[in-house]
Amino acid sequence: MSGGQDVITATGSFESKLSYASQEGFNAATMAEVSSDAYGPNATRRAEMTANTSIAYLSDFQIVGADNQSALAAIAAKPLSPKLEAAVDKFEKAANGGFFGAGTDEVGMWDAIASLNASELSLVNERFAQKYGKDYAAHGQRWDMRNELLDELGQEDLSRFARLIKDKNLNEVPLTFRTSGDALLKPNSGLTAGEISRITLPDGRDYDVYVPRNADSRAPVIVAMPGAGLGDMKNVMATESGLTIEAEKTGSIVVFANPKSRALDDSLGLASASWNTPGRTNLPAQIDNSYDDRVYMDNVLNDLSARTQTADKVGMIGFSDGARFAAVYAADRPDRVAGVVSMSGTWMEGDAAPTKAIPMMIVHGDKDEMLPYTGGFGDTSEEVPIATNLDRSKPALQAKIWSEAGGGRGDVVQRKDESGLEMRVYDGSAPVVEYIVKGGQHGIHDYRNNGNRFIQWALGEPQLQHDFVTKGAGFLKQHIVRDLTGK
Repeated sequence: MSGGQDVITATGSFESKLSYASQEGFNAATMAEVSSDAYGPNATRRAEMTANTSIAYLSDFQIVGADNQSALAAIAAKPLSPKLEAAVDKFEKAANGGFFGAGTDEVGMWDAIASLNASELSLVNERFAQKYGKDYAAHGQRWDMRNELLDELGQEDLSRFARLIKDKNLNEVPLTFRTSGDALLKPNSGLTAGEISRITLPDGRDYDVYVPRNADSRAPVIVAMPGAGLGDMKNVMATESGLTIEAEKTGSIVVFANPKSRALDDSLGLASASWNTPGRTNLPAQIDNSYDDRVYMDNVLNDLSARTQTADKVGMIGFSDGARFAAVYAADRPDRVAGVVSMSGTWMEGDAAPTKAIPMMIVHGDKDEMLPYTGGFGDTSEEVPIATNLDRSKPALQAKIWSEAGGGRGDVVQRKDESGLEMRVYDGSAPVVEYIVKGGQHGIHDYRNNGNRFIQWALGEPQLQHDFVTKGAGFLKQHIVRDLTGK
């Protein structure tokens, strides 16, 4: 599903069926069609299935894109490469070992297959069937990973996995621009296509970069910035955004940047990471002029362009405080940024507004208690133990200031109610689109969000039926490539 479209794109479409099936309106006919689309033309299941039962099964499983089952079976008869064999074992352990040897670990099942492409998934599935399936199959039957998914998961998680599997068989890079990730890499880049590579800068700070195996020769780059937190937040952003999965579908290079950890007053000696921009209003009230994350981002982009081909401008996607920083960087470095996606972000009241129009997509929940849409503190952010500037937080200002930067007045010129959403389009010379997630808390609202469910329960739970990472990545890519002269 390409970015920038509505959540439900067309009546009867695969996306609309999945969206419908993952909500309370679930019914047998809809899920049967979804299962057929995602799990093969002859897939069947019981509509009354509940989690952790064995009454649902696939009668004739076939991996989408696997055109030679006998060849797969021969290869999978012996151990695969270490990476793929580990995926087989991890999936089995998560599905049938769960937490501390009991139950089902759906997060672990997702992690086991998320990084695999379609061909790798075919091999891993066949290996699972041969290595573990015989322990679960009735006599004469075949039991593979999709049987396992249908057996272990409830309706919402099943829809998430269906979309993940569907993604692996999509290639949205135009034929003219399809290339390999290796073709984008410069000599001695230190990068490996298809893997997250960690790069340490001369000043000791670092960033992660993912160059997809399925690449776009125009080399669009999306920089992802996490919110504030403890420790290394790059991994958290990668897990909660699922951007590496999206990268293989769209051909975009993805960078995971990280704020610097520092011990603040009243933090009990714990080093926390938040974005720091001297001269502007930051999340912590404590001022630190010793470094500037805008300079860090300059260094990241300069270093990246020395290692791989890159488009002239990048797209930025941020969550929470990372979204605030993405907007600040775009306002202060407009010639380097093609567009920004703000997820549960904010703008600090009184900060200098941007003066150059840049495409902006905003996603915010109307029940966000960390950064309430109307501004100020929420029930969750009131419990933050350090002194902050959240009394100046005004998420609703985001659309207004970017509209005004493009000569608009902050007026809504189009409004549309969708399933669980309100979409608003604002006036101005550059697109400013805002999605209000009804009932949405503080999170990345996307079916690929595979973050720690306990932490999300405490800070804000994402709505997993949405696809805002896909929408956001599509929004950014269209503006990145639009800025490439003659391309």
